Amino acid sequence: MLRRTGHHSGDRLVRETGATLTGQQHRGSDGPYTGPSGRTRTELVRVFRSGRETLEVEVFRVLNVLEHPDLREPALSGELHRLDDGEAVAIPYVFHDPTARLFALVIPDGARNRELSERTRLLDLLMSEQEIEVPDYVRHFAIVYGPEELRRYVGDAEAMEVDVSELAPVDAPAPVASFYPRLAGLLPRAGFSERASSELAPFIEEDTLWLFVSLGSGEADAFAESSTDLLVQLKTIEQLPVCILSLVDSRQGAVRRAYLNPARSADGPILECLRREFRATVIVLDGQPRFVRAFHIEAPRAANAEMILERADRAPSSSTERWERAADVCRDMPLPLEPVGHPFVMQANAADAADALRRLRHLEQWSAPDRIEEALLVRSVPRTAFELSRRQIVADALAFGLAMSDALVLQAVRFGLGADSASLVASLRQRFAEIVPSASEHGLSEAQVQTNLAALERLEALHGTSTARDLSCTMDHSG
Repeated sequence: MLRRTGHHSGDRLVRETGATLTGQQHRGSDGPYTGPSGRTRTELVRVFRSGRETLEVEVFRVLNVLEHPDLREPALSGELHRLDDGEAVAIPYVFHDPTARLFALVIPDGARNRELSERTRLLDLLMSEQEIEVPDYVRHFAIVYGPEELRRYVGDAEAMEVDVSELAPVDAPAPVASFYPRLAGLLPRAGFSERASSELAPFIEEDTLWLFVSLGSGEADAFAESSTDLLVQLKTIEQLPVCILSLVDSRQGAVRRAYLNPARSADGPILECLRREFRATVIVLDGQPRFVRAFHIEAPRAANAEMILERADRAPSSSTERWERAADVCRDMPLPLEPVGHPFVMQANAADAADALRRLRHLEQWSAPDRIEEALLVRSVPRTAFELSRRQIVADALAFGLAMSDALVLQAVRFGLGADSASLVASLRQRFAEIVPSASEHGLSEAQVQTNLAALERLEALHGTSTARDLSCTMDHSG
């Protein structure tokens, strides 16, 4: 059935027939789909055959059998993409019958590894057709494998001559709004992972990251756009880096994880994509699987992805089997997801000196290099939130004259809160002197005052400052 061409260029040529469908009668209320994804389209491809000449042949990427009724039977019999010598070209294509309202992505047996790519490409094309109403039978497109499943799909549809009004519920539920309102009922077959109920399936296509997530029992409302976040985490097992993408629904407590090997050719580009722009399109499926909803997600974690890639570059190489064992360890002992426990969250200014002191001590507990790594690489605290929250806590401490660790004094200078460490320590001493007479009103106990005075003296000795004025060591409770 395939035609050889006289072209000798290696470039692909794409042609659309552009036929218009009018005046057709259809079952149900849906009219025929006339968008570009349903009109006949062919491509010129080059076929390489071992020990034989290279051919350029024209293949169908979309076959509209209303436009080409003579090709219906070759498609059903498997002859559509067969060469003169009997060899078939394994090319996925869309089978479209507007009259019968059938729309299927046909995956030849020799191209099953392209299912996810082709399904994603078709989904993307349909999403881009903003000016065209996409009817139900296209939104609910099927995926079939080879001509045998295509014949079964077409035959089943022809056998189901049922009046849809007989099946309509008396009290139909109100339509649910969707990010893509014209695609709310899209039904691609997932088949992306045997661990679909517990794991995330990432896929990158033309610099766009897609995340497929399958809902389990009792999770119908999980992974909604308003309550979902995407984290990137790093776990090192026996010096092997395991990168973990975690899709988390904070409201429902649901989580799906994908375990990535930065050195693997299929996983490295995913992390590179997130390093450039930390965003993805989430496709939520139910357990059938059927399309539930889709939305875009993004977060300020591109710098976190970059840190993980830099760390992975320094890791020793390993076999696939050894890395898989490391990933299984991560599955058995999942990394924490809750932000509770670290101070790197944006808050209002401290209410008083006691509040500022509590936050400062918490920050000091998380200022060692290993705790900073935990925050950025394990807890996936966005780098911007990490820096801004640290600055706010240090600035609040400075406002009340609270002594801080030497490391945070130097960090405060880097934040621009002081010209140098000596002047910053002098400022701490001066501001604390102003609140000592009414320390109790600021929530500080006598013991806390004495401890802070002693800590300020140590900072003065370390940074070469001197006390500008004597401080009373006794709190004034006169009010």
